[in-house]
Amino acid sequence: MYWLTIATSFAILSLLIIADDPCRYQTEKGVIDISSLARTDDKAKYPDKAPATGSGYKYSYNPCKPFTELPSCQGVAACQVSTDGKYSFSIGKQDSAKWNSGGIGGSPTVTYTDGPKTLVVTLVCSKDGTDELEALGESSTNNYRMRLTNKCACWDGCGGGPQTTTKPQPTSKSGGVSFIGGTVFIVHLLIVNIVYSIGLIT
Repeated sequence: MYWLTIATSFAILSLLIIADDPCRYQTEKGVIDISSLARTDDKAKYPDKAPATGSGYKYSYNPCKPFTELPSCQGVAACQVSTDGKYSFSIGKQDSAKWNSGGIGGSPTVTYTDGPKTLVVTLVCSKDGTDELEALGESSTNNYRMRLTNKCACWDGCGGGPQTTTKPQPTSKSGGVSFIGGTVFIVHLLIVNIVYSIGLIT
């Protein structure tokens, strides 16, 4: 039981360390801020989008903030809904958001997960007033794709540029947030101390 508690605590702390902000992403390229696209009334900004290929499902997405779509999607970033509306499935949670800068010449993406399901939303910069979400459907089992076109998908397109009170997040080669070495060391040290203390008690 002690070991289960320790393992659970370590997993939670690790998730907190590497969690990305689902609304805002800052690198040396600039800032992408999609917070202004979010609905805050528990509904999806882009509801019930059907893939062009037709699959028996439609998809809803709300950037930045969670929403609910009956019967089963509650507090989600994106939802897969049967065309008859009888079934709905979460395909990503806001607190799982992971950003990728797209590398050289590529488009940035934000990835969401919920259990085995993964959704990748590609952000397409448009400064002509376009505001469009394309649901591309399920590319392979439990893997979903969408394409969001908006000026807020541009670097420094929305949000007023970098915040002066924060520094750009360090990024790995894949574009995600890297571990903060000092914090990880402290967490590991705390875990070791807990294990040692339990050993003395037992």
